[in-house]
Amino acid sequence: MTKGKTVSVGQENITVTEEKIKKKRESGLILVHAIVVSFFMFIFGRICPPLGAITPLGMQILGIFIGMLYGWTTSGMIWPSLLGMVAFAGTGMMPMTDFLKVSFGNETVVFILFMFVFTAVIDEVGLINFIANWFISRKLVAGRPWVFSFILLIGCFVASQINMFVAILVFWGIIYIVAERFGFQKYDGWTTFMVTSVVVASAIGGCVLPYKLVPLAMLGVYRTVTGGEINFFQYVCFSLPITLLIMVVFVLVGRLIIRPDVKGLANLSVDFVNKEDLRLNKKQKTAFLYLLIFIVLMLLPGALPKELALRQFLDQIGIVGIVMLMIVFMFWTYFDGKPLMDFKKMASQGVGWDIFIIFSMVIPFASIFTNDVTGIKQQMLAMLQPVLAGRSPMIFIFLVMLLAVILTNLANNMVVGAALIPVIYAIGSVSGVNIMAAVAVLIIVINLAFITPAASPGAAMIFANEWVRAKDIYKIAFVFVAVAFLVTAIFGIIWANLVY
Repeated sequence: MTKGKTVSVGQENITVTEEKIKKKRESGLILVHAIVVSFFMFIFGRICPPLGAITPLGMQILGIFIGMLYGWTTSGMIWPSLLGMVAFAGTGMMPMTDFLKVSFGNETVVFILFMFVFTAVIDEVGLINFIANWFISRKLVAGRPWVFSFILLIGCFVASQINMFVAILVFWGIIYIVAERFGFQKYDGWTTFMVTSVVVASAIGGCVLPYKLVPLAMLGVYRTVTGGEINFFQYVCFSLPITLLIMVVFVLVGRLIIRPDVKGLANLSVDFVNKEDLRLNKKQKTAFLYLLIFIVLMLLPGALPKELALRQFLDQIGIVGIVMLMIVFMFWTYFDGKPLMDFKKMASQGVGWDIFIIFSMVIPFASIFTNDVTGIKQQMLAMLQPVLAGRSPMIFIFLVMLLAVILTNLANNMVVGAALIPVIYAIGSVSGVNIMAAVAVLIIVINLAFITPAASPGAAMIFANEWVRAKDIYKIAFVFVAVAFLVTAIFGIIWANLVY
């Protein structure tokens, strides 16, 4: 018998049988989901009479949209998106050759593909681990439980600029180590608060820089719908202070209202951090330098005068050209006889294909969905006009925020944002609303998706974590969403209008 084996042959047989049953059940469900998705995409719009202002073509587009939403919720992102592309081409509104140009050929979609490769290198060299260790080793955290908790969450907030999901796993690992050393158990108040808050911090951190997924998608939709220019520097001037304020207020609410027991951390010290982990090696320093150069070059055009030669060059190559330059420089940088950039390896391991595919569908579909020939936008306007029209710009943005935060906990946040931006533009431009300010605020609130397991990938990770109970997650998630919404509503709307 193999050493450490605890399962008998009979138990192994039962486990294998249960696995087979599970796989069979899953294969049967996939067939059911495929039938439902196909019905909405290819039949629903052709048999249902037009509704209100929606045209027959619009009903087909609406059916494709419903089918994709159902597929994304039940079966993942890739095959429902690909089938949606085929179904859309079949409507005759745009042949597949033209659709490919505005989907996979879209600048934002190409950019995200190269960004996956670029950030995969930064992740592989261990920069996220260094960031984690650096933050929790600050002397000011010793003996200060809530300072330590805040610093840890800010560390995750920063690390999420590289990779949100890796940051979550790394900082969860730190929480487990601290819990074991200082006597915390599963389901304890502090561990529950911190495990949940790490996901919150990474999601809010994902709103800061415009190369992150949600801001990138929403700014891309904004440019597609309005034709307006995007100033990345202005966006960061808005997003950074507001997201940091949200984190500060949330931790204060945790300390003063949620009030988990933190007595175990009274004797907290930072000696559990290995000093070797606080030293950047040459490869990490180089990767970090390239990341800083990339961020500076991406933000620089918004801060430079248009007549400057550097500004003109950066405008001409765009964000895709900038990330390509960083990748080329990584090819030229060698360590131990090997280039820093192993493109084939990074492309195979680092590209999130589900995200890439849904980007390819969501960005062009936003303008297709609300095209005048479908009548969908006119119907949405007819439904929302009584609620939004005639409101002051501040009230208008507040009501859009409220609608967005409700919908984002029920559906994919990028889909919610992509559907709302055309409405904001259509009604808001008539009402004197600062459209870019409204979109900037929208990006924050559609990331507040934590109240249900299906709200976002981050929410699914929290509910799957064995250190927390669902009833506790609901309480903390609801408090966070309420706090973040209020901070954004009170300060974010005003600040966005000042910045833009």
